[in-house]
Amino acid sequence: MIILPAIDLIDGQAVRLTQGDYGSQKNYGDPLALALSYVENGATHLHVVDLDAAKSGETKATTRTILQSIIKETGLRIEIGGGIRDQSSIEQWLSLGVWRCILGTAAIRNPQFARDMVEQFGEQVIVGIDAKSGQVASDGWTQVADLSAVDFAKQLHEFGYKSCIYTDIAKDGMLAGANFESSVALAKTSGLTVIVSGGVKDIEDVKQALQYQEEGIAGIIAGKSLVEGTLDLGKAIEFVKQTTAKE
Repeated sequence: MIILPAIDLIDGQAVRLTQGDYGSQKNYGDPLALALSYVENGATHLHVVDLDAAKSGETKATTRTILQSIIKETGLRIEIGGGIRDQSSIEQWLSLGVWRCILGTAAIRNPQFARDMVEQFGEQVIVGIDAKSGQVASDGWTQVADLSAVDFAKQLHEFGYKSCIYTDIAKDGMLAGANFESSVALAKTSGLTVIVSGGVKDIEDVKQALQYQEEGIAGIIAGKSLVEGTLDLGKAIEFVKQTTAKE
């Protein structure tokens, strides 16, 4: 099971939002410094969301520069999401050295695109399923589609995807614990393994994720809990290593 620290970007700064609300933005400074601190604590992966592009569909040059520097300086396996809506965007990110690209809005609006991309790129693409009351949200979480998260996940499995990132928007940024119940149900119903996002608070969430490994939980994404100090990344990663070694 992997723990992915998260960095969300707006105007070149690391930020956190609450429940995807751009009006709730809180800044945490230099993204590279944050990424380096995660490496020092044992991180091997990094989850990055380009919030500018999630809303506009356009990636700023400054964002590419930041990602290049993080890749070069940290050696982390980086997944990037936000505004990736065509094949050329995927190719550009992968050519920069990104580990994998997260599809969202484009996969919801155009199922054929989702199918084509997994056929073309395999596990270098993953879909982020962001849910409001069980329904799929898009466009930086500003729109809700007439499609359930479970039906969308089943469709993705049929297309050839093996995993997804599942975010319960109601939990995001609330530091109230992740929604493992819905995540496990999604994994069981769809056949996908699930990386859980939204609401991860402390070591108890890490323990829960480990308990659900055999039920399809492949990892957790932690954002606000790390910058606010409710989750110690180093201790969490060490706990996972020790627990996994015993099994």
